[in-house]
Amino acid sequence: MLLVAATTDSPTDPGIAYAHLSVPMHGPALVLDGPTLRRQLWHGPDGDRPTQAVPGMDHVPLWACHLDKSTGEAVFFATVQWRPDAVVLAAFHRTTMSADASGDFTAWACAIADGRAAVNFPLPRPGHRSGQGPEAEEKITLTVPANPVAVARLLRNHLPASGVPVFGPTIHRRVLRSDIYLPPGAGRREYAALTPRPDGTWWAKAKVLKDGRLHKSIRPAATRDEALAQVAEVLGHPRLVHTGALHRATWDLPSPPGADGHWSTVTVDTATLSSHPGTLQQVEIEYGACFTATPVTATASQIQQSVAETADTVAAVLTAHHIPHARNGQSKIEHFLATGDADARH
Repeated sequence: MLLVAATTDSPTDPGIAYAHLSVPMHGPALVLDGPTLRRQLWHGPDGDRPTQAVPGMDHVPLWACHLDKSTGEAVFFATVQWRPDAVVLAAFHRTTMSADASGDFTAWACAIADGRAAVNFPLPRPGHRSGQGPEAEEKITLTVPANPVAVARLLRNHLPASGVPVFGPTIHRRVLRSDIYLPPGAGRREYAALTPRPDGTWWAKAKVLKDGRLHKSIRPAATRDEALAQVAEVLGHPRLVHTGALHRATWDLPSPPGADGHWSTVTVDTATLSSHPGTLQQVEIEYGACFTATPVTATASQIQQSVAETADTVAAVLTAHHIPHARNGQSKIEHFLATGDADARH
């Protein structure tokens, strides 16, 4: 089995390591415990001499490929949880390795994994989450390339001491792809995102400006066409313009519910938008949901204030650990479209 992992010794070192290990595959889940990972010999992407991990350096799997040499069947797994004692991966793709690719298993597996990145594993969101209303989130942009696994671990370890509780030591991971649509001739802030779900249905998400604030609309849809019709209705334009596919890989830290039942997430997010240059890394602080059936115990302004206070604490932790960042509040879509405009002018 080929295992691809990120090293977490430094937030500013986006290191990637590879290992080949013998682990039996049973069903759609793969659980790798700490001792198994620490025993592996790791090498870099250039195929340098394999070495054991340096004491104190963690290797957190990102994905794995299990190859049955007798049949050529390959099963790809993506990480969904990073626990202190183990990493949990879930199967997301099956294929057969061709004979002409057998000479370089690593290169073949990497090409397949990159091409199948849209696995759309969701973060479980218990409780009632309103699909309508003003946005309750803050975005902090990392202004230099960072190791997102290390940043997530840093926040998990330091936020509780700074007054922001974290719901247990497990860090959740998602890999998502959404088709992005814009109203024709409109500004850069309003947009729609169509996201496939593991069960074959879709999320139809739209963001619209009302009274100077972005308001969200998130609704389920049975088909892609139904999702597109829903967001077109919300945005008030029958013909939307497809601007690319947004690919996101996130590490999520949910909070425990507060006294009034509300909880939020701190997310380290790495995103690209097809046909637009660059990679965007942000830490997002977002209101999650309420465990009560009718979330009337906190007003929208109170939730927004709570999210803003958490964002202040996250920014302070990043500053204390010398991770350059900016509180510009720019959405991913705004960022990529503005970058494309700047490139066009030059």
